[in-house]
Formats: sequence, C-alpha cells, structure tokens
Amino acid sequence: MKRIPIIAGILLTLTFPLQAQLLKDLKKAATDAGKSLNTKDNRDKVFNLAMKDMERARAEFDSADFDYAILLSDNSGLFDVKEKGETAARFTSAVGLTSSYLKNDALSDAELARFHREAGEVWYANGKFTMAEKKFVAAKTAYEKANLKEDIGYIKTISNQGLLYATMGRFTQAEELTVEALDLRKAKFGDTNTSVAASLNNYGVLKYSLARYNEAEKDFETSLSIIKSNNLQAAMPYAIILNNQAMLFQSIGRFEEAEKTLKEAIVIGEKLQSSKSRNHLKFLSNLALLYQQMGKYPEAETIYLGMEKRLGKNNPDYASMLNNQAALYIVMGKEDKVEDLLKRSAAIYKSNFNEENPAYAKAISDQGNFYRYKGKYTDADPLLEKALAIREATLGINHPLYVQSQEDIAILYWKRKIWDRSFMMYRNVMDKSLDFINTYFPPMSEAEKTKYWDILSPRFQRFYNFAIDASIENPHAIESLYDYQIATKALLLNSTNRVKQAILTSKDVQLIKDYRTWLDQKETLARLYAYSKQDLRQQNINLDSLERAANAMERKLSERSADFSSSYSAKKVSADQIKALLTDTEAVVEIIRVQKYDQKFENDARYLALVLTKGIDIPKLVILDNGSQLDTRYSKFYRNAVQQRIADEYSYDQYWARIEPELKGKKLIYISPDGAYNQINLNTLKKPDADYVINRYDLVILGNSKDLIAWKSKKAKAPRKNATLIGFPDYGAGEIAALPGTKIEMNTISKVLKTSGYQVTLFSEKTATEKNLKSIKAPTLIHIATHGYFLKDTESSGAAFGVHLENANDNPLLRSGLLLAGASGTVSGKRMPNLESNDNGILTAYEAMNLNLEGTDLIVLSACETGLGDVKAGEGVYGLQRAFLVAGADALIMSLWKVDDAATQQLMSNFYTNWLKLGNKQKAFKQAQLQLMVKYKEPYYWGAFVMMGM
Repeated sequence: MKRIPIIAGILLTLTFPLQAQLLKDLKKAATDAGKSLNTKDNRDKVFNLAMKDMERARAEFDSADFDYAILLSDNSGLFDVKEKGETAARFTSAVGLTSSYLKNDALSDAELARFHREAGEVWYANGKFTMAEKKFVAAKTAYEKANLKEDIGYIKTISNQGLLYATMGRFTQAEELTVEALDLRKAKFGDTNTSVAASLNNYGVLKYSLARYNEAEKDFETSLSIIKSNNLQAAMPYAIILNNQAMLFQSIGRFEEAEKTLKEAIVIGEKLQSSKSRNHLKFLSNLALLYQQMGKYPEAETIYLGMEKRLGKNNPDYASMLNNQAALYIVMGKEDKVEDLLKRSAAIYKSNFNEENPAYAKAISDQGNFYRYKGKYTDADPLLEKALAIREATLGINHPLYVQSQEDIAILYWKRKIWDRSFMMYRNVMDKSLDFINTYFPPMSEAEKTKYWDILSPRFQRFYNFAIDASIENPHAIESLYDYQIATKALLLNSTNRVKQAILTSKDVQLIKDYRTWLDQKETLARLYAYSKQDLRQQNINLDSLERAANAMERKLSERSADFSSSYSAKKVSADQIKALLTDTEAVVEIIRVQKYDQKFENDARYLALVLTKGIDIPKLVILDNGSQLDTRYSKFYRNAVQQRIADEYSYDQYWARIEPELKGKKLIYISPDGAYNQINLNTLKKPDADYVINRYDLVILGNSKDLIAWKSKKAKAPRKNATLIGFPDYGAGEIAALPGTKIEMNTISKVLKTSGYQVTLFSEKTATEKNLKSIKAPTLIHIATHGYFLKDTESSGAAFGVHLENANDNPLLRSGLLLAGASGTVSGKRMPNLESNDNGILTAYEAMNLNLEGTDLIVLSACETGLGDVKAGEGVYGLQRAFLVAGADALIMSLWKVDDAATQQLMSNFYTNWLKLGNKQKAFKQAQLQLMVKYKEPYYWGAFVMMGM
C-alpha cells in the first residue's frame, strides 16, 4: 500500500480511548498475533501489525486531508470533521500498543523516528497537544540521529510541528518551522512540486491567522498556480486552496469573489465526496456564513438545517455551524434559539481543544456579546474578559480578533456607563484600526480597498455613537470623534490619489510604463461595457477575466508605489492642528452622517456638525437627530422647491438653523459635507424673513477639513496660463437638443482668457470629441460646456448612453457622464459599439478617472447635473465629481440640477472676468453668483453650481 504523505496536516478529530481501553486492545492484539512480546522477533511482528492498522486508518482519509490546511469561516483554526469509527479506534490502539510495550532498542532510529512522528500525529489529532509536541520533538531527534534530515519523513515532522504550534497559538515558532519545511521541500522537489503547493497553502493559512492578508493572498495564488501547472484542477487540493482563498476574500469584504470562488470549490468537492473525503461539508458551512454576511438569510439557514444530521455532534465543524447559526438567528429575530446554540458550541470547543484556544475564545466572545445585546451585562463581562485574555495569549495584541475583543469590552463598558474605562479602551481600538488601514491598504486595488473599508467602517460608526453618549461626562470624546473622522473621511479617494501621485513622481520608468498599460486596460474595459454579457460570450470575450487582470495589475502598482509614498492612507491629524490655522473670523464645519447604534445598528441616522473656531478647546457638537428625514423627505422637498421656483420654508431650518448659532461672528466658513449635504447648495438656503446664506457667509467646500492644512501651507507660484475649452458639440442628428448658449459661452471665455495672456485650445462643434478630451495633458484650466447626465441605480435591461445597464447597475461611474460630438448615434442606439475606437461621443465618469489632469488647477463642468452621483457616507459622491478629482484636478465647479442655458452662460462669463481680476477663484465664483442674482432672483438660476476645492 502506498504511504500517504503528511506534509502539513489538518487537525484530525478522532475518538481517543481511555488508558484502560488501550491496555485491553493491546492484549487482544497480542493474542490475535499469537505471539509473546518477550522476544525482539515477536515485538517486531506486533509492531508491523500495529503499523498496518495505522495504514488502514490512514487509507480511510483523503490524502489531501493530511496535506492541506483548511480554513473555516469562524476563523477558529484548522479542522477535519470526520470520526472514523472502529478503524480510528484501532489506529489509536496501535499507537498505544507500540508506545506502551515496545522498547526503543527494539527499533532502528529510522523506525523509531517514524513511530514518534505518527504517534505525535495521533496525539495531535485528539487535541493532546503537549503529548504531540513531545512525540514530534522525539521524532525530529531520531531522524537527526539517523542522519535522515533529507528524508521526507523529517520534512513532514517539521511541518507537523509548525501546524501544531499554529494550533496552540505559538505563532512565532509555527512560522519558523513552516518556513523551514517550505524551504526544505523546495530544495528537495523544486518550486513546482505539489508538496510545495501544500506548504504554501499552509503558510497562507498561518498568515491569514496572523491577519497578514496581503501575504496570504500571494501564497494562495502561487499555490493554485502550482496545482494548475500539474493539471490537478479537479483534485481536492485545488478545492481546498480555493476554499481558503474564498475565506480570505470574505474577511476583507470581497464577498462576490468569495462566493464565486467558494462555489467552484464546492463543485469540485461534491464530485470527490466519499467515505474518505467530506470536505464539501466544510465548504458548504463556509458558504452559509458567507450568505449570512451578504444578507442572504434564507439561503444560509437552508444550508445549516441541511447539515445538522450530516455532522458528528462533538466535532469542531459542528460547533462552528452552531455558532454561525446562532448569529443568523439573531439577525432573523429568532433570539429564543440563540443562547442554547452558543453554549453547545463553546462546550464542544472546550472538550476538543481546552480553553486556551482561539476557537473557544470566539465561542465565548459570541456568547458574551449576545448577553450584552440582551442587557445581561453581569453575564457578559467574564466571558468577554476571558476571550480577550485567550486572544492576547494565543494571537497577540496586534491581531484584529484581539482588537475586536477590546471593542466588545469597550461597548460593554459604554452600556454600563463606565465612561473612562470605555474611552481608554476604545481609543486603543481606533488607533489599531488606523494601523490596519495603513498596513493592508498599500498593495490593494481601489475595489479591494473599498470592500475592506466596508468591513472596517462600521467600527468607526459605532465609536461615533459612543463618543456622542460619552461626551456628556467626557467632552474630549468629541475631539477624538473629530480626529478619527478626518483621518478616514474620503479615505478611498485620498488613497487612490496618493498611489497615482507616488507612481508619477517616482522617476521609475518601468513603474510609470506599467501604470500606462493599466490605463489602457481600463480603456479597453470601458469599450467592452457597451456590450451585453451575451454579446461578449458570442465574441469569446471573457469580461470577468479582463476585469480580474486589470485588478491584479492595479494591485501590483499599488504595492510598488507604496515604496515611494512617505505617508499612506490614514495619517492622524488633530483638531488642534487645524484650529491653529484659523483666524478670528473663520470656522470649520465638519459634517458627519452617523448611522444610529444602540445594541446593534438601527435603520435610522443622524447628522453631526463639528464646529472648530480659533481659541476653543474642543469642537462644538451640533446633533441633527432626524438624519433619515434629511436624506429623504427634506432632500426631495429642497430639490422640488428649487426646480419649481417656489418658496422653500423648510430647508434652512432643517439643514442650517441648528448649526448657525455656533458661527456667530464668523464670515469665512470651511464646510466638509457628508451624505445629503453633498446634494444641496447651502448658499441657497434662506432664513424666513431674512437673507440667503450666500449673503451672510463665504462658504468654501472641502472634501475633508484637514485639507485646509495643505491649502494654508501652499506657497504661491506664478500660474501657468494655458486653458482647454470644450463645448457646443455637434451631437449629430437625433434627439439631443443643441445648446446655443454654450457657443456664446465658449467664445466669450476664450476672449477673456486670451486678453489676460492665456494660451487657449478650443474644441467646438465637430472637434468637441471624446478623443480630443482624452488627449488633454493637464492644462491649468479645463472648461467643458455640454450636456451631462446621471442615471440612478436601475434594474432595467438594455443599453443607455453607450453602456449596457447590466454592467452599470453596480458601478455609478458608468451611470454618469458628458455628451460630446457624435453622441446622438450612441444615445439612440444607431451607432454600434466599436472595440477599436475610444470615441463614441460619451465620456463616462469611469473613463474620466483615467484623464491626465495632475497639475490642473480648476475644471469647470458647465453642464447639467455634473455634481450628482451615488452618495456614500464618508466618501462623497461617486460620479463625475469623484472621477475628475481622481484624475488630478485641484478644484471643481459642478452643477446639482438641470441648468438654464442663458443663465449658465452669463454666470460663467462673469466668473472668468472676476477671476482674472481678483486672482481668487472662490471670491470670483461667489461674486458671479451675486451678479446673476440681480437678474435672476430664484436659486434655480444662480445656485445650481457649486465649487469644491480651493
């Protein structure tokens, strides 16, 4: 019989007999052999009999179960789910037989080494880690004594030790041994051997357990490529690595990738299911929790209920399932079933692994959080403290699960109104969370960063709720709230911009070349988004594959650009640094949309306005409790009132009246909006029987109030006087209405700029093309005068504005854009998509992101609804606004609703005249609006445009 190699085993859950039973089995085995154990010959025969029993037991397992570590979705470690009945008992008895009655001098060093190694595996399989450690140490010593350090069994022993120490939470030793085994295997078998794939998989699992997600992902990818090179995509090892990769994706919020990858693993696993391998059950359990996190509750429950009878009642996978099922029932409102499930889960983990194990820590942590959620704080406290202690001992204080335990306790203290202890604990949690961002963000693509931030951002929302409550006793909580908000607001946008700037200023020729290649990949994707998925299949074009390739290229660029970036994503800036920059007449207003949280998140929100002025110790806090109404009811009323030119009796009171008292004596107000505040122009709000806000304050809109630091420290320099104007496009025959006012607008602006010494490039009518816009190389000023559009998220099928909607539904950057020359054919559907051309008359926001605008001082989007898009709390508006900021523009003028052609032409003409005279675009823009008010009283005409940036 061929031996099954144990490269780095999965934890086997076997039934270990009591010592008395061992003795009974021993006597029976000796009787069956018909031999006395007093002679070496007879001892050898009994030893061989015992080893055959071991072989027989091993044959019942899929060899992959011994070779490849498997991640389960509760992060509790590495498990195997099967009990092997009588053969497992014989296997264990055989080890007891040889261990109790064979003397060391009866075996050669090689035989002794093999025996100790396999005995250690049995002890390890039964959770007897101390005994397993002794056996592995003895095996290593025996191999070395026999000069067998190159023997495969020696390498197996090293791997086994690494896995054992990982299970015990001794990660430093685990990593040393795992690396040693990997190096030995590469030296002996070569880099493409499947044993190397197994070691890389197991190293990836270890790194995952240590929250080194970026490194783990690389190991899984390399391991998969080795398996593919050996044409083993239909084998269990491939399915196991896919499962592990899916768990990694799940942990960092990439749920769609996780689901797709996990389903692929399940298909393979179900084809291979047998008495030897039931790994597909593990994969299904993982899928259930993934569905749970994705909000697919019925699908998750169906899997759980279907598995109850398929799992043994005392193995860790069953405990994992109970734990996950309990979490599901909480969100499904079946809370009466939760406590029993959690208690049973903890008991199983305790009986299998003892209490000093991360799996047990998770079980009692969930139990403690459930008690906290139910208000049973006395019951919750010891469980959460115990979980914290276990995680500190096994995982270390920098592990995300340890930090999660700290937050659990901080929330418990919060609900018990122990303010000082809660605040101290929470501050540490938030600082560590910023560290996680700075650690994990550098090598991620923007899509991956977005998904990871979706996982982490609820912690910041919880802290903001805590700070509001705690501020009554500890006002400094508000200062911390402000500091963490500005550290993370527009985090994704800022991170993307840093990567781009680091690449372009790196002077690394190859890196910049690769960056340009990536932009070409995105340009190709933009063309493909015009096709339906069925059309692409017919043309043998795999859109998913091309998106993955572009994503992988972006990830590599991000990682390499981090070498050139002195500071990364979430550098903490304090309120004191910003207050020190303010004059007596200036104020900063940081708007924050906060989802309400009590014992869990609620379907309601509130807005906070944090006001900074010179000389105050702590930011002033204004709470607008009716956040959901501001997002819906009042936002719709504001827009209707503006567009229908009727008196607005509510918006001032709702959006500004409660903030204004904190601005007494101030004139210049720096506003950093969030949520609904991105979709209204505060200047247009009018106090009943008083004046518009525009006549009482000078408002400057910032993406993040910490941007003020860079702006105030910016040194004045002589501006480059070059401008590109694009407008009055010839849309072609069709239903797109011409905008004659834009022709006058373009010619007027061109004359004003040329008079002031600007070099002006003007594209108009047939030359106002998408191709010409894409060829622009960062002029000081860009002015675009045409139609803009934004499509709300829709379930419709078919194409719109040159993009197939099934591609655009989940991407707002494909649902907003500008219409340029020749757009009519694309809008009407008469012009067919062309993979060879990047000019279909429509520039989507997705394409605008790729423009080269680093160094552009101002972009004016003189078009309808260019400021609209999907509003994401804390990140701003995903649409043209975001696209042009990513492209590199310092400031942006954009519109919030459909604009009047004549009024817009006059506004823009006034703006440029004022700007060239005053040298300050903010003052020039406000003056242009005031000038327009003389002719057009209603905000519809003069208030459509807003300026963002400085």
